[in-house]
Amino acid sequence: MENYKLSWKNLIGHATTADYLKKNISGQKFPHAVIFSGEEGIGKRLTAEICAAALLCENQTDGEPCGTCENCRLVAARSHPDFYVVEAEDNKKTARNIKIGQIRDLQTEAALRPINSARRVMIIDGAELMNNAAANCLLKTIEEPPSQTIFILLTASRSNLLMTIRSRCMTINFDKLSADKIREFLISRGVEDLEAENLSVIADGSLGRALKLKEEGGAELRTSALETLEKISRAEFTSEDIFKFGAEAADWSRDKFADFLNHAQKILRDVCFSEFMELRNPDLAPRLGKIKIPERKILLMIETGAEIHKRLKSNANLRLLVEAYLFQLKKLFG
Repeated sequence: MENYKLSWKNLIGHATTADYLKKNISGQKFPHAVIFSGEEGIGKRLTAEICAAALLCENQTDGEPCGTCENCRLVAARSHPDFYVVEAEDNKKTARNIKIGQIRDLQTEAALRPINSARRVMIIDGAELMNNAAANCLLKTIEEPPSQTIFILLTASRSNLLMTIRSRCMTINFDKLSADKIREFLISRGVEDLEAENLSVIADGSLGRALKLKEEGGAELRTSALETLEKISRAEFTSEDIFKFGAEAADWSRDKFADFLNHAQKILRDVCFSEFMELRNPDLAPRLGKIKIPERKILLMIETGAEIHKRLKSNANLRLLVEAYLFQLKKLFG
């Protein structure tokens, strides 16, 4: 981490957004509270860290951090005394959330005078994961912000933030990246052309998701979702198969099952709306055409998936959720 430099050159895509932020940093017009809204893994966190480096940099030029001063190096190492990050802790058994204690700690930090710089920068990554108490606690701070502190909230679901928080922050939306841009980046990192092509499609506009899929076998997870739906459509998925699947999924993280759900949802949408919309999984077109499920039942399956996804954010037992989902799909088709 010592030699890593935070620079706008490292941000893939989002050129217009980068130019806007650089202009605001250079002109000393960066808002005291801003929301970066967009898909997971799309570049919001990197953008926020580059902004923090530029805002705290001793030699910032036109919104670009120099990358070599002490402040830049400390931000890159995430050890700058005026740079503070709050994020949900990963927990396999319970839903991820940001608790009120974390926000109270942030309040304490925000009230302190800057040590190395003229200001302090606070990032809340996954702001939509704040529980109600934490969100209301943050609201009080944003309503009367310390003059020297800047808050950057990162969210994949802006609508899940309190309206009162949204109204007090400037929002910057991050668009999805093109599949071509993701594919080109993966190839530049040594990924084989065919795998890069498949990953760029599955990633749905998120470079971070593409990299995660590469590391965790995401292509295989999509295949698993497809094979499951194929068996259900042929009435070949037995109760024994469901219990076996549930036992295996019990060792998954909640995020992995969320990815499985997302793959299944996209496949079902492709099957249902292939005549009217561009396929989300064009490389699977030959197999998708063989899945014969009445449109009414597909819509109910999609509705079921959405409900299970909501329950996944609670502390419900993961294995029971997986089995409930599959039994419901089986019942709908049967």
